[in-house]
Amino acid sequence: MEVRVQLKICEGCGCLWYRAQSNERVYCRECESKLKSFPSPESRKRRGRPSRKQLARVWAVAETTGGAQ
Repeated sequence: MEVRVQLKICEGCGCLWYRAQSNERVYCRECESKLKSFPSPESRKRRGRPSRKQLARVWAVAETTGGAQ
């Protein structure tokens, strides 16, 4: 049985390693296990200042209550 491999450089630590040609991994096994403990981008909360309320909503509420004339 013939297995084709590629010599790859880990994008995490820079070490050289072999991967099967059909595999799409970009990190070595050690870095892959370390990165599993990090949160996924979808689960992270947005940082920074909260967004401001849109003025259109404020004016629409004022119009419905009769305040903006």
